[in-house]
Amino acid sequence: MYPFHISTCGGHFLPSFRRLFYNTVIFAFLWVGFFVVPARADDMSDAFGSEPVGQSEAVESGLTYLLDYCADASNGASIDVSRIDPLVAFVRNAEEMAAHTPRQRDSIHGAFIAYTLDRSMQDALRYAYNQQIPEGAINASSVRYAQWEQTSVGGAGPPELWKMVNDLAQPRVVRGVVREIISPDLHTGAYYEYGLNRAFLLYRQENLRVMISISSQNGDSEVGRKGFIIGEDENWNYLYTQEPGLDKTGLGWVKSRIYDFYSICTYVEDLDHPGKVKIGIFQWLGAGWAGFNLVESHHIQKGMVRQTSQFKALLESQRMPAAITLEQVYQSLAQIDEDTLRAKALAVVHHMRDKALSDADLKKKKAIAELDPEAYVAQMDKSELISELMREFMKFSLGKETPLASSFWVSLEKRPSDGPLPLS
Repeated sequence: MYPFHISTCGGHFLPSFRRLFYNTVIFAFLWVGFFVVPARADDMSDAFGSEPVGQSEAVESGLTYLLDYCADASNGASIDVSRIDPLVAFVRNAEEMAAHTPRQRDSIHGAFIAYTLDRSMQDALRYAYNQQIPEGAINASSVRYAQWEQTSVGGAGPPELWKMVNDLAQPRVVRGVVREIISPDLHTGAYYEYGLNRAFLLYRQENLRVMISISSQNGDSEVGRKGFIIGEDENWNYLYTQEPGLDKTGLGWVKSRIYDFYSICTYVEDLDHPGKVKIGIFQWLGAGWAGFNLVESHHIQKGMVRQTSQFKALLESQRMPAAITLEQVYQSLAQIDEDTLRAKALAVVHHMRDKALSDADLKKKKAIAELDPEAYVAQMDKSELISELMREFMKFSLGKETPLASSFWVSLEKRPSDGPLPLS
């Protein structure tokens, strides 16, 4: 069934097929206006260089092999790494931030981007896949909250791959299932919740250490809901409402969904030149309304630039806390009672709502005016509260604005397991 609902127009019910046709035409026109028009050729050349090009057949074959591998859990740990050698070589040799367009999968468009991270493989994985560093804190511009429902190695969070990289006599395979809520889209304000099947492959080949993360969306996402970016995206101030729709004039009624999402992220470290990791990301995305996919490759590329540029800047920042510091802050927050955590989160929500109400455009939004901070934080469980506050600690560490006092964060870094929580 296509996700659309009965509505009225001028007090009369339109026949469903006519309404679907009219709404789809309007939606497609407005969606294209907001997404396609800004991505002019000159915009694309500024962001990505030359016109995107495709990959070789050997690389495409490797991508298909990995996506099929992720989809079939019965494969276990049996994998033929020779099938993906051309893919790994392609990532190693890709130019920085170069744009490539992989073949469509399931009739949805894809994109590729590559960059070098000035961190070791172990460091990068310790930040990105750590049960004590929420993804909503380390990847704030892309993920609000991620809850791991299961992994093949156990534990209550993402598999801690960084602990495996020095023991790769044999390839290591880890599988998992995660539920993600993503950050608001830059153009429509919508945010989505969906499930992902995940597979991770780690192996060593001569002087190379390789980690490949494969993701495949499990069914349609929930209907997109209205979210808001408060100020500049780099400041990580977001508000989330329960109201379905898009935050765009003429599109507020749209019940959009993400239909399909696939991702292959490859980390490659040359042990002859340690301390740097080449990262290449392939993504495919199908999203829209009433079963119509309206996403093109350049939309995906822009989203990838948003995520990769912020992630790289974060991990390479001189102000980035050590991973062990983030783990200590997480442990301190986990030992605090839920009511106290909720009070701290409430102060953050009040602060963001006040900033939104002082913005010339956002203060006109009905959803902002009616947002109840107490009800907002009441719906969060302890894990979500910790994730929200860990994001605030990251903001504090990086010199971004946060309403919580510095004494609170400093005490958390130094707090013994049974120490008191500061009142400030």
